[in-house]
Amino acid sequence: MRNNSFAEDEVGGKLYDRTLVRRLLRYVKPHRKLIFLAMFFMIITACVELLIPYLTKQGIDNYLAKLYQIYTAPADVCYELVAASPDSLDFMPLAVDTTILVRKAALDRMDPAGRVQMERDGELSRETYYLFPGDRFNGETGSIMNGHWLVPERELSKVPLSVIMDVRGGDIAGISRLAFILGALIILSLAAGYGHVMTLVVAGQRSMYDVRTELFRHIQDLSLKFYSQNPIGRLVTRVTNDIEALNEMFTAVLVDLIKDVLLIIGTAIILFILNVKLALISLAVTPIFILVTVIFRVKARGAYREVRKFLAKLNSRLSEDLSGIKIVQVFRQERRRREEYRETNVSYFSANMKQLIIFGIFRPLIEVTASIGVALVLIYGGGSVLSGALTIGALVAFISYVRQMFQPLSDISQKYNIMQSAMAAAERIFTILDTKPDITDSPTTDGIDLTGGIEFEDVDFSYDKDNKVLCNVSFAVEPGRSVALVGPTGAGKTSIISLLCRFYDVDSGRILLDGRDIRELPVRNLRDSISIVLQDAFIFSRTIEDNIRLGLDLTREQVRLAADMVQATPFIEKLPQGFDTVMAERGATLSTGQKQLICFARALAHDPRILVLDEATSNVDPATEMLIQNAIGVLMQNRTSIVVAHRLSTIQKADQILVIDGGRILERGNHQELLARRGIYYNLYLLQYSQSNDA
Repeated sequence: MRNNSFAEDEVGGKLYDRTLVRRLLRYVKPHRKLIFLAMFFMIITACVELLIPYLTKQGIDNYLAKLYQIYTAPADVCYELVAASPDSLDFMPLAVDTTILVRKAALDRMDPAGRVQMERDGELSRETYYLFPGDRFNGETGSIMNGHWLVPERELSKVPLSVIMDVRGGDIAGISRLAFILGALIILSLAAGYGHVMTLVVAGQRSMYDVRTELFRHIQDLSLKFYSQNPIGRLVTRVTNDIEALNEMFTAVLVDLIKDVLLIIGTAIILFILNVKLALISLAVTPIFILVTVIFRVKARGAYREVRKFLAKLNSRLSEDLSGIKIVQVFRQERRRREEYRETNVSYFSANMKQLIIFGIFRPLIEVTASIGVALVLIYGGGSVLSGALTIGALVAFISYVRQMFQPLSDISQKYNIMQSAMAAAERIFTILDTKPDITDSPTTDGIDLTGGIEFEDVDFSYDKDNKVLCNVSFAVEPGRSVALVGPTGAGKTSIISLLCRFYDVDSGRILLDGRDIRELPVRNLRDSISIVLQDAFIFSRTIEDNIRLGLDLTREQVRLAADMVQATPFIEKLPQGFDTVMAERGATLSTGQKQLICFARALAHDPRILVLDEATSNVDPATEMLIQNAIGVLMQNRTSIVVAHRLSTIQKADQILVIDGGRILERGNHQELLARRGIYYNLYLLQYSQSNDA
């Protein structure tokens, strides 16, 4: 697999990739008992499907169409045939030693070599007869021979129904027995089919649960650089649609494909056992089927992957538009965004239509091919029935088996579609799983209790090779002290925080925490020691209490205490359920200031050694800012603090202020020292002071 962004989903790859399938089977292996059980049920259903046409043949030949033909041959040949099965009534002597009655079904059961020898030694009549006792002869049809009433097949309607029912009571009983057996087999097939489906679905769902869990865990571990290169909508598609495509492959292809192969092989064997010539004739359409399948594969390959590509684009655009719906509505961009969405939707629709057209042509071609095979069987088999070379039951069974053989072939074509989608989905999923996090723990890392001493030593950093964001940045913050970062937008202030939290690694230089390079510390240990309050306060769709606790094992009293300290309790208690109020997505029902206060309470509840405030008060109105200034003071007590702010009023009490521009530290000192220097900081202070007076 190759690491790349998902700016575009490529169309390519194989229909069947052994490496991908092997990796997918790793998720199935823990549930192999269910898979084996599903295969057991599948074998039962396949055997029943193969058995039913044969039982139908037996019923027709032995009970419904109990027909005889007159065979004329030398006396010794006739005697030998009768003596070979004296109790079966397959060969019955007539008055003349050179003539016997031969049951038509017996010819079908004979060894081919014996049948050829029989045809060579004598002559078989083309006429077929039903056999009744001679004492039931009514004189309207047929003739008496050696105590038997021979009724031509075409004149059976002239025999009274009462005679048929009376004489053929044994045949009716036989049919009843076969019907009972068939009913039992059908019930067995239904039970096995249910077990097959249920075990397979459960195994598939459990396997996909494992894939989904691993994929989500891996995405969480990926670095921020990955998210800057990959739209969120596409990642959502990977975790939802693509995994569902894999699940469909597991449940519809993995075991069912084995069943289809068994049915094809089993049916072919039975066809050749029944009649070699007819089997070869029925399989004469196989080259047509292969040709159609090859053409379908070539045409469909790109179409399936195009569908996956445009689906990912559609999800990506939808996610982006819904996330930015406020901006879209404020700037009245609904029409333009609808047009862009329509273009993507049209592309997705066209890709789907192309896929449907290809499959819509292919499926009927398979049906036509199967019908041609059945037609050939009817033409040749019908002639064989008329000539006495084949029984009616054998012909009926042959037609059923031919249709049964082409049905799995048609199903395999359907599974081709599923395999296309699944392989494309697997490529994308494993591309993400093969993407290595940029930030990993060193093999020698070990956790320590941090006090919060921070030191940057000659740090250089860039998001891409051409543009440096930080150049030779060096500063130190003693444990429990504070530093403020000031400078214009794009100066590199937020990048310093990102490097400290190790969202990225430095290009050169070192960042030390309590004297140790942060790359030597476990990432979890490092981030457990840091709490951040960002300019864009993020609220989860959970209760207020859960948003403050955020996974920590805190009591309601501890959560309330944190909210009290940042003065968030008054507005929280005014909510419908207080701390148990469930927030809308991203806290849409709260004001910006209220969301910020909850984030302050969250930071305080986590009791970090290092506190980072990144423009945390920039979106807060002056009245709310006054409320939380004291809370900030409480938060910063005995904690190493880094404050990023444009409002200089919020950082005047910082122990050290760094003025940054162009990725370099241009001035440093406390508030009074920088004012006395009358440099960049002094000018910024005068500018904000004059603006506040004008206001």
